[in-house]
Amino acid sequence: MIICSHQICSKEKSIWFPTKDLYSSVEKHLYCTNCGVIQNITEDRPKAVGYWMNKLGSLSVELGLTQCQKRLIAKDIEMNSYFHDTFSSYGSSQKKMFIHIISSYCDTSRIDFDAVISLKQQSSPS
Repeated sequence: MIICSHQICSKEKSIWFPTKDLYSSVEKHLYCTNCGVIQNITEDRPKAVGYWMNKLGSLSVELGLTQCQKRLIAKDIEMNSYFHDTFSSYGSSQKKMFIHIISSYCDTSRIDFDAVISLKQQSSPS
């Protein structure tokens, strides 16, 4: 798996690009000068691979996963570029891929992934 080391362009070289909101406004976006990919600046932020490994650990008890299943799922997560590129990936894409990977190794019909995997940061109690 080859992952770009993303060299961010200067602010002066940023480009106008549509956003993913309902009103399709445009904003200035930074991009990688090596591969040309545009930086994700939406609220749908990706998580680091460690976040998904922790979620796998907590789900493994609920799903009754064997050590072999956990290792195979972990290996698939490690090899997937969605989980390593926090520059341009989307959290929702990572979540879909995570569910797809787990579903390929076990029955996930009894799990409510939305309740288990919260991509938005929860506010701390005041």
